[in-house]
Amino acid sequence: MTRKLLSVLLALVMVLTLIPFANAEDAPVKISVAGYMFGPIDAEKDVITPAVEKMLLEKHGINVDIEVEYIEYANYSEILAPRLAGGTAPDVFLALSQTNLDNYYDQGVIASWDIDFFKENAPDVWAFVEAGGVNGDLADQFDMWLEMATKDGKMIILPSLKPDGNMPYKTLIYRGDWIEALGITQETLPKTVDEYIDLLDAFAHGDPDGDGEADTYGCSLTGMKVLFGAYGMYNGFIGGTSYWYVDGDEVVNPDVSPKSKEVVELLAQMYADGLIDPEFVTGTEAATGGYWAASAGLINGLYGASANASIDHFRLRGVAGETDEGGNVAKTYWSVNGDDATFVYAPWPAGPDGDYGWSVGYAVAVGESAVYNKALEEDTDKLATIFQILNAFATDDELYMLASWGIEGEHYTVVDGKPVRNGQMTNPDFNEVGIWGCRSLYGADRAFSELAYNLAFYNDATIANRLNYFKLDQYNSYIQDAVNTTLPSQGALLSDLNTLRDEAYIAFIKGERSIDEWDAYVADYMARGGQTLYDEANEWYANK
Repeated sequence: MTRKLLSVLLALVMVLTLIPFANAEDAPVKISVAGYMFGPIDAEKDVITPAVEKMLLEKHGINVDIEVEYIEYANYSEILAPRLAGGTAPDVFLALSQTNLDNYYDQGVIASWDIDFFKENAPDVWAFVEAGGVNGDLADQFDMWLEMATKDGKMIILPSLKPDGNMPYKTLIYRGDWIEALGITQETLPKTVDEYIDLLDAFAHGDPDGDGEADTYGCSLTGMKVLFGAYGMYNGFIGGTSYWYVDGDEVVNPDVSPKSKEVVELLAQMYADGLIDPEFVTGTEAATGGYWAASAGLINGLYGASANASIDHFRLRGVAGETDEGGNVAKTYWSVNGDDATFVYAPWPAGPDGDYGWSVGYAVAVGESAVYNKALEEDTDKLATIFQILNAFATDDELYMLASWGIEGEHYTVVDGKPVRNGQMTNPDFNEVGIWGCRSLYGADRAFSELAYNLAFYNDATIANRLNYFKLDQYNSYIQDAVNTTLPSQGALLSDLNTLRDEAYIAFIKGERSIDEWDAYVADYMARGGQTLYDEANEWYANK
């Protein structure tokens, strides 16, 4: 044997020893998984799961028997609870929320493991996350990711890290015909609070629809909430939860802050002046039974400003290709106002300190991320196998496409270099044949890989369309919650406090209570649990 050949063989042996190839004759590792699904798998039609198992064995040396379980998503927690109590829960299941995750950990029903154990078995996943994803644009989110992933020094979940999460969502929209009728151009759109209120006044009193009747308003609820953003806050009024914001060395709740008092005073004056649709008190802008993002008053010419929808809801025709008929809300708008009707994506008005915008989330989340059965702490070989599968999906595009898209030519085709799903199949149809069944084994809704992220986000024309606007000054909303955790008493107190806030704000705005009673409202709010949440929030903030 030549020295050169011997060197090659020795190198090959060294490479093979690094790959955990299993013996096909050994019993496969059985792994049960219950991820996000639209319907159950049909064992007789499932062509994907067996193919995934075969590819894992042949390409990665991972010998597994994957049992995909369907748990109805709408009642997931309720269905899972007795199984957790009885010790029959699947190996891999969904966290669904931070509250659920905390409860599962406190109840001792989910596994924890050392960070080094994860790095050893899923090194490429760890490297991907630590580097900040595909382009490194999420690198500043890694510390938050690690904080959310760990409890008492050990990992308990693999949170998602997705650019979708911190992309601005809502958009301020004006009726294009009203803007044109009032002689306003793109260059003269409102940029400040005063200019914005002046425009709403023109919508209400300037007869923008030209019918000679005093039958229009400036805005409804979401157009009102724009003003909280102009004062640097996201306020949950009506029906939602506000975002804490930083003031000096503490965090403050907008529900009772002096800034909110200023906004409520503005809104009360606007209401008295007839700028606000009186029906704002319902807390919704969609018609009963209608699509949630479709602002009925904007579409039907009752008021001229809304922030109920996104740019994609109002997507223009052709953005996503020649056959793109536009966004869902845009199509409704055109059906009511005519095919040539226009609307305007507007800048957020800035407040006295230059603040503006709407809420925006974080790239890190646990909602659809998987947790692992506590029993796996006693079966670390199986837990290691699960993480090795996760790593395989992050490094093998063929494997990922099989599990998430299916068989080319049958479940999807490639058009202009991009996969397009079989339009004859619904989401439950895809689940029935096994597509997405391994979803919680490769991440959340996507694998931790460049291909998966590009398909889901970066290469999506509708995403690019939104991002192009969100790069513009005063279109890029940026208000994040300074307390990105669930406070201990939040579940018990927050719903009632939100109701108290809504009732007080509505009374102030409609003139049923004097703004001079603001301090009494604040005292009531704090006494009913607001002080408890304030103390918990600031304790967390001081120690994070």
